[in-house]
Amino acid sequence: MQYFGSVLTLAGINMIMVIGLAVLVGYTGLFSMGHAGFMMIGAYTAVIFYKYLGVPFAVCILLSGVFSVIIGLVIGYPTMRSRLTGDQFAIAMMGFGEAIRMIVSNTEPVFNGALGISGFPKLTSLWVVTLLVALGLILMFNFIKSAYGKNCIAVREQEIAAEIMGVDIVKTKVIALAVSAFYVGVGGALFAFYMTFISPAMIAASKSSDLLAGVVFGGMGSISGPAIAGGALAILPEILRAFSTWRLVIYGVLFVVVMLFKPEGLLGYREISFKPVIRFFGRLFGKKTAAESVKTDNRNGGDADE
Repeated sequence: MQYFGSVLTLAGINMIMVIGLAVLVGYTGLFSMGHAGFMMIGAYTAVIFYKYLGVPFAVCILLSGVFSVIIGLVIGYPTMRSRLTGDQFAIAMMGFGEAIRMIVSNTEPVFNGALGISGFPKLTSLWVVTLLVALGLILMFNFIKSAYGKNCIAVREQEIAAEIMGVDIVKTKVIALAVSAFYVGVGGALFAFYMTFISPAMIAASKSSDLLAGVVFGGMGSISGPAIAGGALAILPEILRAFSTWRLVIYGVLFVVVMLFKPEGLLGYREISFKPVIRFFGRLFGKKTAAESVKTDNRNGGDADE
């Protein structure tokens, strides 16, 4: 039972980070290959504040997201001002992720270099992760429905037309990057406090590819799709543990298959809806939905008129 709880906890952490990346990739159209850098920033920020400064766990989780946002703004604003798009932005973010890893690996004070930091308790639990996944989904759905989310979609669909209509392109992209950095930073902090040890080797560059795979498989322009895919991709290596050395090959094949038969992803531009389930149980227990009640009232009113 403990093993399954461990797998589900890591899957939930991955879901949080993929949800964050979805707003940048799936809704703004900016591919990033360096979000492992934000994960590392969040992990080290939380651990340092907790171990050396005695800051409470909950505050450390929040600070991990805040510091990731700050670094995201520092790297994001000049990048967006330079109008880097497509492969250019992806390569720039890849360089950012590698730079963060090299800085941490070669900084002995506080970071302890390549040896990493240990000696802090296991504070991340399945219940904490489940709560944060639910909160993260609610906040992200509200963000997408807001004016900022609609601006992100406009930039993705047609950047020039969006700018003509008055959308601040640079501001929109920077906000999307900041939001995604916050989510990934929080995920990094939760990961560190679950493993009770953190080092640069634990957050390799391939982690960025894993997060991006979750968004692509789940679907562009969707939140629930990438969230489910992110959790599934975290569980899949445990199911196929015997083929762990072929993980990247399997991902590559899946990428090709998805691009050929479902270019928009499994739930591209759609969200999972529980309305059919609610309607089913409503009918099962004899409760009418609002739409059915209106139809019944209209029918009864029409009969009375006759």
